[in-house]
This record gives sequence, C-alpha cells and structure tokens, in this order.
Amino acid sequence: MSTDPGQAQQVLRVALVTPLVYGVAVWMGAPLPFVAAMLFATFTLKMPAPPPFAVVVVLALLLVLLPLAFAGVAGVLSQYPYLMVGFVGLVLFHAFRLQAAPKTALVGVLLQTFAIMLPIATGQSEQAGGALSGAFALNGVLAVAGLFFAFALFPAIRVAARATPPPPPVDPLERTRSAAVATLVMLPAFTLLLAFNLTSAMRVLFTIAIVLVSLSRRDVRETGAESVLSALMAGAVALAFSVLYTFWPQPGAALLAMAFLGLLVVPRAFSGRHQGAVALAIPLVWVLLGTAEGSTLSKTLDWCLYSILGVLYAVWARALILATLGWRDGARSAVRARLG
Repeated sequence: MSTDPGQAQQVLRVALVTPLVYGVAVWMGAPLPFVAAMLFATFTLKMPAPPPFAVVVVLALLLVLLPLAFAGVAGVLSQYPYLMVGFVGLVLFHAFRLQAAPKTALVGVLLQTFAIMLPIATGQSEQAGGALSGAFALNGVLAVAGLFFAFALFPAIRVAARATPPPPPVDPLERTRSAAVATLVMLPAFTLLLAFNLTSAMRVLFTIAIVLVSLSRRDVRETGAESVLSALMAGAVALAFSVLYTFWPQPGAALLAMAFLGLLVVPRAFSGRHQGAVALAIPLVWVLLGTAEGSTLSKTLDWCLYSILGVLYAVWARALILATLGWRDGARSAVRARLG
C-alpha cells in the first residue's frame, strides 16, 4: 500500500467501501445494484478529499434528474431516429467539451454515459428505458450517500503539497474543435448500434469515448493499450472473485472477497506503470460482475474484442476526419510543445 497517508486512505475508501455500497444496494432491492458500486468507485478514484456539500447536492440532483430527463426525451424521439441521433450528438459534443476541463470532467462523464446507454435501451422499449433511468437515479443516490460514509470512515489526510507547475490552460478553440471531431467519430458507431439494437456491443462506444478523450492528452499507443488492458484486468479480477465465491457461496463472503481483491488491486491505480489501465478496470469489474450472468470468461473475451474494435475505429476515424478537414492533430502538437 502507498506510503502517502492521504493516498492510503483513498485506497481504503475505494477497496473497502465499494463492496459495502454494493451490499447496501442489494439489501435495499435496488435494480442493477452494480451501478451504485461502479459510480461510487468512479467518484472515489477521482476525489482525494471530500467535496463541498453544495457539490454533493448538485451531483445527487444530476444523478437523479439526468437519467429521467434522458429517458423522457429518448421516449419522445424514439419514433424519429434522425432527431434522436441529432439530440445525442449535441449531448456528446457538450460532454466532450466538459471532459476537457478537470473541474467539469465528472459531469461530462455522466452526460456521456447516459447519452450512450439510455437512448439505446429506450429504442428497445420505453419500459426498458424508464426502468434503466430509475435504476440509475436510485443507485446514483446510494453512491453519493456512500461518499459521506467513506470520508467519515476514512477521513482525508492533508499532506504538504508538492511544488508542481499548474497545468496549461485549455484553449477554448482547440477544446471546441476536439469535441466536434470526437462527436463526428462517435455518431456513426452510435447510429449503427441504435439501428440494429446491438446493446451487447455498447462497450465499443465506451471504449471509443475513452480513447477520444485521452488522445488529447497522451499518445495513441498508450491510450489504446490502456483501454484493452483494462478489460483484461477487470476480467482477471472477476474470474478470481468467481473462484472464491465457488468455494464460499455466501453474501458476506462475497463482500469480503471483493474487499480482499480490492486491497490487492486498488493501490496499483495510484502508482506504477499501468495505473491508468487499473483505474479504468476498477469500475469495469463491477459492471462485468453485474452483467456476466454466470459466464465471466466469455463476457471478458467479448469485452476485450469490443475494446480492440473500439480502439481501432476511434484512431482510424479521428485521423480520417482530421485529414479530410486539413486540421493538425492537437494531441501531437501538445506532446511536441511539452517536449520543447
């Protein structure tokens, strides 16, 4: 475990409280309880200190209102596919712009998640979309409530700040242009899944989105490798949990097994060569456990395939659009600027 006291507390919050949040969601009978664990893990990985109360209230309201609003709009537009694609395109554009700034990145992630999942689910049936939006709302409240408990149980420890230069300001024009290109890359894949109701392949869309966001900061090889490696890591942890649960099939034992695996894995999300892939894999583990339906190995192989397809498509389509429009690759320019 990390020798940094503040980071060690953060590791304990992610590793120990996430299974507890999942257990509470199951005990309350919440639909799709893995969503609560996934959201909580995502929040705590990004929050070394407790957020202000006003931020928590706004976050809770967004988690309740955004899914319901998306389900309502998607239900109205389900009979008009072109309008649906246009609506999702506008939402994705703003989601990518928000993710370019650290202060609004979390809101952008939520917008992106709802824009991908809810319209496709509503396209199958309005009842499915309504049920999914309600599940997101309830699990979102449980995840936010878990934040209070996690920081009460493992308080944040302030340490002397290291002298690091502030990040360079984000160019508004480059931010808008990158969001527009990312949206143009996402829309054909979203339209294909929406037209054929390929809900099982939504992992492709999430991989494409992760790659497009990361391409503005890092090299494409590193970004693509992390997206694929995260699926492999999540699958390995899910398989290990399945083996442990086979020997001790009790609810309490399942939570202890996930806490034990969390203590082994979570510290790697804050240090080490593959910390980016591990950070992506931790929320993915809970999604995989919640959707594998007893066949973790086959689901892992499917997700790895979807990740590879998503990486290849995102890189190829983005390069094609930039070349067609005659724009330079902002990511490469930024890397050259940092190297001097």
